[in-house]
Amino acid sequence: MPIAEMKRLTAIVERDKCDELCRRLVWLSCVDVDVSAPDAVAELLRPTDTSKERRDIEGRIADASSAIDILSPHSTVRKKLFAPKPELERESVDTERTNEALESTRRAIGIGERESEVRAERARVAGEAEAIVPWRQYDLPLSYSGTKYTDITLGSLPEGSASEADLEKLTDETGAVVTYSQCVDGTAYIAVMTHKSDTQSAMRYLSAIGFVKSPASAKNGTADEELAACKARLEELDEAAEKLSADADALASALPEIELYSDVERTNLTFSEAKSRMSETESTMYVSGWAPAESEREVVEALEAAGCAYELTTPDPETDDIPVKLKNNKFAESFEPVVELYSLPKYGSYDPTFVMSIFYMILFGLMFADFGYGLIVSAVCVLGLKLMKPRGTLNKFLRMFAICGISSMFFGILLGGYLGDLPAKMATGFFGAETEPDLAIWFNPINDPMTFLIVSIAVGAVHLVGALCVKFYVLCHTKSIWDAIFDAGSWILVFIGAGLAIVGFMMFAPLKLPGIIVLAAGYAILIATQGRAEKSIVMKIGKGLMSLYDTISYVSDLLSYSRVLSLGLASAVIGSVFNLLGTLAGPSFFGIIIFVIAILIGHTLNIAINLLGTFVHTSRLQYIEFFGKFYESGGRAFVPLEPKLKYYVYKEKAKTA
Repeated sequence: MPIAEMKRLTAIVERDKCDELCRRLVWLSCVDVDVSAPDAVAELLRPTDTSKERRDIEGRIADASSAIDILSPHSTVRKKLFAPKPELERESVDTERTNEALESTRRAIGIGERESEVRAERARVAGEAEAIVPWRQYDLPLSYSGTKYTDITLGSLPEGSASEADLEKLTDETGAVVTYSQCVDGTAYIAVMTHKSDTQSAMRYLSAIGFVKSPASAKNGTADEELAACKARLEELDEAAEKLSADADALASALPEIELYSDVERTNLTFSEAKSRMSETESTMYVSGWAPAESEREVVEALEAAGCAYELTTPDPETDDIPVKLKNNKFAESFEPVVELYSLPKYGSYDPTFVMSIFYMILFGLMFADFGYGLIVSAVCVLGLKLMKPRGTLNKFLRMFAICGISSMFFGILLGGYLGDLPAKMATGFFGAETEPDLAIWFNPINDPMTFLIVSIAVGAVHLVGALCVKFYVLCHTKSIWDAIFDAGSWILVFIGAGLAIVGFMMFAPLKLPGIIVLAAGYAILIATQGRAEKSIVMKIGKGLMSLYDTISYVSDLLSYSRVLSLGLASAVIGSVFNLLGTLAGPSFFGIIIFVIAILIGHTLNIAINLLGTFVHTSRLQYIEFFGKFYESGGRAFVPLEPKLKYYVYKEKAKTA
């Protein structure tokens, strides 16, 4: 399918109307602004510096985020886990609401700062009280340091650092006397009295055995008096914390407004970033960018409303770096993330998303062929779409997996996959059936893997032929009709002829001769045309013959589709093993418990592991085998200016200037 057509936008706007233009373009969400300017005017322009403006906005965003963190625990409105975000209309962003939210933000930050101060003060006072507790039996004021001739020092010795003999030695060597001793949790709290002339030597001795001065000695009163003061201070702080919490509870009703204010500032940051990509003169701003042709009318209205002088022109794909926007129907749009994970197609080339999506769905269904698994995957994805109402890539991925789940259900019915072979195992393990019933309408991949391999290779052949058909179309679209016939049509004939011949030899003899004729015709065209660029007749024929070597490459490509068999069997066999484990104990009470555990855990793991493997390998078949035949990558993504929202989502219908 064609890629969305782009228009090159150039505009000049007065400086005082630039903010209005940026706002209109951001809310319009369909203009990609770049930094290029024509050489003819580049020397007249200078880059626009919005660094200070952006720092200010980022500061306001940080303040709003802090206010939200402070008030969220106090909100009585609990957001549901998968509740969709409220929608934001441009008209709801007005100055009055923003000013009110700014004031609420400042109040919330003030409450948060005061709460932090109260918590820090409470921790300090509680620490002081904890340091005082061991001195409750000490009768003197804690700050009392001795008399005219003596010093009293309060401190502690860690557990096991000093024995009674050590303290006696202290007295013998320095004359110091331990006047108070209290052991709490293994730590010895002591008061040491020394003559002033012996204090230094006593402290040196005590330091050597781990003595640490007590912070309680900074207090003036007795231990009981100081503990009472600490208790009173803690009560004051608790009252202050309760008042601050009540203030936060009352202010929490403003949380939605602060969230709106945060998103408004995030969008203002987008305005500022957009301006930074523009160039300026003393009185004007130069705007350069891209807009989809389908949005030209809306863009023109926005430009004219801002009083711009503008021009929308058709770009030159050879010289312009044109961004790419994929344009598909609702079904194919779901598979766009698969293409984006690889590389966007080059502007002006072919977008294979629609054709690829059909093959992707079929290959995914074959690899993950199980009705139960497909039903679970589709149900979870549909539920996610309904509950979360996601947008963008997540929305597309959920829709894609829901579609692939339906494909898995279809092939699960054909191949008899119902949570592995759960009904068959239950029939023999619980209901006494002598043989396991085969629920496959077509064939059972576990019992008939060769048929599954043939089907995988056949689907792979159709996939490759589809790639060649796309190549044929692309070459015709670029007026290279003979190249399409010689380079793509010849290989299509080879595949068709080989397929008819194989069916003729294996199943239906009348197709044998037509198949050989078509195959020979395809090879004849290859031999006659693949050397057409050469001048020498010998080189023409030689290069034509050498082109037949590509048959080996195509056979190798076909064999890579055996991974369809591998993934399909892996899912079925692992499921069968867990079903067997779950039904081994029979229909007893204990057996039912084992059955439930084995089924829940086993199939959950099987779905998780094989869903990831199926996604990866199905994507690989598209990237290597399908895209490799025609795809022209290297496109740059179209990234329009749009509101940057965290707490709200942009209301789609408001996308008008």
